[in-house]
Amino acid sequence: MSLFSIVAITVLIVLNALYVAAEFAIVAARRSIMDEKARAGNRVAVQVARVLDDDQLKDRYIAAAQLGITLASLGLGMYGEKVLAHSIETWLGSSDVPAWLASHAIAGLCAVLILTYFHIVLGEMVPKAIALATPERAALWLSPVIRTTQFVAYPLIAGLNGLGNLLLRGLRLSDDNSKHYYTPEELQYVVRESEEQGLLGHEAAEVVDELLEFGTLTAREVMVPRVKIRGVELGSVLSAARETLRAAPHTRYPVFAGDLDHIVGTVHIKDVLRRTRQSRSTITQADIHPVPFIPETSTLDKVLAAMRQWRTQMAIVMDEHGGTAGLLTIEDLFEEIIGDIDETTAAARLPDIFREEDGSLRVVGTVRVDEVGESLEPERELEHEEVDTVSGLVLALLDRPPEVGDAVSFEGLRFEVCAVEGHGVAECRVIPLEPDPTSEGEDAGEGEPHASGAEQGANAERGDERDA
Repeated sequence: MSLFSIVAITVLIVLNALYVAAEFAIVAARRSIMDEKARAGNRVAVQVARVLDDDQLKDRYIAAAQLGITLASLGLGMYGEKVLAHSIETWLGSSDVPAWLASHAIAGLCAVLILTYFHIVLGEMVPKAIALATPERAALWLSPVIRTTQFVAYPLIAGLNGLGNLLLRGLRLSDDNSKHYYTPEELQYVVRESEEQGLLGHEAAEVVDELLEFGTLTAREVMVPRVKIRGVELGSVLSAARETLRAAPHTRYPVFAGDLDHIVGTVHIKDVLRRTRQSRSTITQADIHPVPFIPETSTLDKVLAAMRQWRTQMAIVMDEHGGTAGLLTIEDLFEEIIGDIDETTAAARLPDIFREEDGSLRVVGTVRVDEVGESLEPERELEHEEVDTVSGLVLALLDRPPEVGDAVSFEGLRFEVCAVEGHGVAECRVIPLEPDPTSEGEDAGEGEPHASGAEQGANAERGDERDA
């Protein structure tokens, strides 16, 4: 085989490698890095960034790379196989091998195997690995090669792209470019992968994950329920208002006329203090700030938008009948993302979810059921179709007001009531249950929450004591 043939085959393999690297580099290159290089004055980066921002330019870029790969591969197969097979056949013919082994067919097969090896390894795998390892650098370095190919073969590339789009329309396939963007679920997967690889800290990953779920949560799931609202009645004397402030220290309070179903606005603690200094005796309409009313089904991003529009840090949540279901503050929204930020009480109480040494969880009744599932080890999906909180779950399963010592089972977990407040659960202990092989076909198969026989017996004993 002549020196020219060796150089020609090498050039074809190198060209194939360059086009393969260019294709993978433009797909893997990150816009943020390329935009940063473009702002720094890199003219090639400006061109590559323009390609990344325009899907049509990106399609043409990839089409040029694929055209180069195709032509290089065809040239390598047609020219390289012929030259290499002839050289192998000549070498076999001059050696002491059987005549059938020196045939052109055997030589052609050997040539194909050799070229395939070099084509796959040097022309495909190695350049792909390099491009994926340093996509931005590879895209910058190979951009002139692709631009030259686009200029030389523009009619062919445009024609191939047009035929491809025509075929897609004939198959009724959409070329919608939205598939190039990430859904919230895909972004959560990226965050988890980055955390596992050590590229993102645990706390930062938690914040990003909660932020991505922010728009899926509703006001009903996060609100302070009506039974926990502490408000000030319109026209009430300042002494009564001060008692409310002492019992439940906050910066803002809802103001109601008659009852909590008729909230007329909010009052700031500084307004109450100013009234006291001015020796005025009652809360009047002049002290009230307007407040938005939102339905229970509103997502948190809509709640935040309403607070911005009304320039307030509180919103009243309405039930389906127009009454007051609860309220939300800007602090409640932030806590859904970054955790507890209440400086006045956080140091004096346990967190809403506390892990005991035996692996059980101690949770307050207002914790959402799905948050309990996320706190388990291993983490699991936990939800109920009708209720959102632990207190609501226990009430739904007991079908009566809870008492200390009550226990129910749900999705392989035992919920023991540790404290009650009014007719709801104030604190609950969550204990993972060991799977029972004898009841797996009955209870686990149906997947329904239930109270165990021991729990029912305990409930019956408490009922007998009350009757006595």
